[in-house]
Amino acid sequence: MSIQEQYRKKAAELLSSGEVKLVIGYGAGSTPERRRALFARTADDAALLHVDASCDANLSGYLVTEGLLSDKKKIGIFLRPEGIRSVNILAAESQLDPDQIVILGFTEENGTISALQGTHASDFAALMTALKENRTPSEKEQALVEKIEAMTPQERFAFWQAEFAKCIKCYACRQVCPMCYCKRCIVDNNQPQWVHTSSHTLGNFEWNLVRAFHLSGRCVECGGCDRACPVNIPLRLINRRMANEVLDAFDHFSGMDQNQEPVLASFKKDDPETFIL
Repeated sequence: MSIQEQYRKKAAELLSSGEVKLVIGYGAGSTPERRRALFARTADDAALLHVDASCDANLSGYLVTEGLLSDKKKIGIFLRPEGIRSVNILAAESQLDPDQIVILGFTEENGTISALQGTHASDFAALMTALKENRTPSEKEQALVEKIEAMTPQERFAFWQAEFAKCIKCYACRQVCPMCYCKRCIVDNNQPQWVHTSSHTLGNFEWNLVRAFHLSGRCVECGGCDRACPVNIPLRLINRRMANEVLDAFDHFSGMDQNQEPVLASFKKDDPETFIL
């Protein structure tokens, strides 16, 4: 039995038994090679679910939809490893109860899909440790990272200035990110106005850098922002660099477990203070 058939059957059983009220998974997209979110509420709906290499969206953001979990009923959800990390972070930040989440986990490598064993976020502790110890970017991404790292500070500033100049302030990166769950974002406040809303040099820098700092120690590197950006700004590179800084300075790998304190909201006496000159 393929993993797709296996998970369709599992989703149908969860719904038929009443163990979950909803399964959030992947359905057919607008083209054969694309997938979009599908919300299965019956066993018949479960037959429409897909599990393949095109299922790359991090669906965990739907879990913080207002009122979805307020009735204390369970939700089933298809998640890649980065989605499981997201659930841990959202639990640590008191945005959801992980006991309400039934995970149908899977991973993909070179187009091959494999099922992950476990249904609760805590079942994947060994996987989280393995992800922390093996942070290998793709060859394409690594080549660009090395290119940027080899630049002088002036060249690097010019590179990002050119990239941010393309930003149209559509906020697609914010909308797709499971970590951007605030009911009202700082950029939507105008009394006072902290970030310029116009798509110009200052406004674009403020938005993209503020967001990168807000994701420090929280980004799970799912790449949703990259895929959502209509002008192809390599946002994942900024977030990966911030993740590396946090890992090097504080040994903090986001999403390890549901009790992990946010790195920018906690303090230890032995924390390095390299920012003090």
